[in-house]
Amino acid sequence: MTFVSTDNILNKLKPFGRLQIILLITSAYIQCFTPLMEQCIVFLAATPEHHCILQEGYYKNQSIPLEGDIDVSQVYSSCREYVQPGIYNDTQDCQNGWEFSTDVYGETIISEWDLVCTNNPAAELGQSILHVGGMVGAFAFGMLADRFGRRPSILLAFLLYDIFCLVICLSPNFASFLVFRFFGGVAHMGIWICINSIVSEYMIPKYRSIAMTVPSVLFSVGLMFMSLLAFLIRDWRYLQLAITAPVVLATFGIWFLPESLRWLMNDAKKEEAVNQLIEKLAKINGTEVPKDIYYQTEPIPAKDIFTIYAGDLSLNCDERLNNSTVQHSSDGEQNNLEKTVKDIESNNIDETKERLEGDVQSKSEEKKTYLDLFKPPVLHVTIVLSVLRFTLTVVYFGFALSTGRLSGDPYLNFFYSALVEVPARILSPFIYGWFRRTYVLSFCHFMCFAALTVILLIPDQTKNGTDLGTLKVWLSLLGKFFITMTLGGLLLLIMELNPTPLRNMGNGWTLCVGRIGAILAPFMLYVDKYLQNFSTILMAALSLVTAFSILTLPDTRKTTQPQTIEDLRQIMKPRNKKKKPEMTEQRNEAFQPDSRVENDKEDEE
Repeated sequence: MTFVSTDNILNKLKPFGRLQIILLITSAYIQCFTPLMEQCIVFLAATPEHHCILQEGYYKNQSIPLEGDIDVSQVYSSCREYVQPGIYNDTQDCQNGWEFSTDVYGETIISEWDLVCTNNPAAELGQSILHVGGMVGAFAFGMLADRFGRRPSILLAFLLYDIFCLVICLSPNFASFLVFRFFGGVAHMGIWICINSIVSEYMIPKYRSIAMTVPSVLFSVGLMFMSLLAFLIRDWRYLQLAITAPVVLATFGIWFLPESLRWLMNDAKKEEAVNQLIEKLAKINGTEVPKDIYYQTEPIPAKDIFTIYAGDLSLNCDERLNNSTVQHSSDGEQNNLEKTVKDIESNNIDETKERLEGDVQSKSEEKKTYLDLFKPPVLHVTIVLSVLRFTLTVVYFGFALSTGRLSGDPYLNFFYSALVEVPARILSPFIYGWFRRTYVLSFCHFMCFAALTVILLIPDQTKNGTDLGTLKVWLSLLGKFFITMTLGGLLLLIMELNPTPLRNMGNGWTLCVGRIGAILAPFMLYVDKYLQNFSTILMAALSLVTAFSILTLPDTRKTTQPQTIEDLRQIMKPRNKKKKPEMTEQRNEAFQPDSRVENDKEDEE
């Protein structure tokens, strides 16, 4: 049995009913608290002011040398001490450890395990290892969700997240901390992939933009909430526990999420599960089960299966058979077609129909792999979206992790950095609904390039001594505003351009590429200590390249999600072709929710 368009079914079951509202609330809650794991390293691995432990009987000015430009300002060294205190002679590395200030950050992994001086990149390593796990999780859970379903995959991801994020609180040393962060990153990415897929696949195109972007506002709200938690909880172990507890509570609610209807309908073997799920969805949304959710179920007379015209063969297979199966191009398929014609002429209709139905079922059961992402026409989508994802993560984390360089209170600085994301996330669904998605994405990346270029060109102060540091701060916040806006468009393009059998794999692949960017971002900022403005130049270059490459993709505002690769091929046709693409997906009524379906099957003359 072949079902009608998934969008049409969802439209009949109320396109924005009780189920969709529940999914939005669930997604908003998850996106509020799971991202805290991603950026909590700012506080967990904050480096307090420190200096070598003073030798007994000596004061700080007798034991610790001064560093810095004598004409500007000098500070006590964090990593050196006098060999003989009080004599101001040669210096050496700290011999007895370090003394850390608890005035600002309290206890962090840096102060607990002495991760300073020669262990200086520890914070960068702690952040990068999470994204290494995220890259593995994107690959693994992308494949698991496509193969075994969205629901079992997200349940597994939540279970792993709860276990490893709680165990982080008990880490006895830095090595175990990194191991637990790695597996926490795997689970974190699994949750992110699966919840985005479930929400997107239960939305018709009219509501998909809002569904994918509005819950993301809670992402920024969660980050602002974390700055408050970090201010109140000055011990890294208890802070880790506080940001994990809400996710543990959410695990119990995830058990009640339904499987993706779109994923089930893509598997011919799950016909009974589809029927049961549709009945359940109708009950949740308070509607009746549509009578025309699938095509002809009774045996079709042989005369209705094929119609043969003199001088021309026109095969009108019943709509249960995918039309694409009778479009043959190779020699082997041509022979199969000739055999079909002979069978028809000899009235061997039953055998012919059975063979064609078997071909359809074998096609629907064909399992896709990651290699299919690199075959035309999916290859074009994969390359462009990978570039977009890489640029997003590098530039976003470049802005986010550099907020510690700003003067002032670190908790307020982090709060402001998260606050600037809120208007970007609120505006996203409207902007991407009003204008072509690729144009908006290109404009946002170009504005990032412009902001970074100005930051690069202006000095720290004018010749008259006017400080321009505040201007650079505002430009950085402007750049973060625009790069945050690109996330909503990226998620929409991933869900709207990848065919259903490859959707989670495509999402998983781009997330893997994005994780590479997130892994490199902390070390990119670290290189600034040796190559001035390196991170700014790199982020500006990536933004400019992405601004142009994104324009090669088609507009997806008013297209259905492609169910097959052939659907994507039709969407990717050159824009100068005026003919409306004929999708293997049936007529989509999701853009006209007030219309009524006259017939799912047109009369044949």
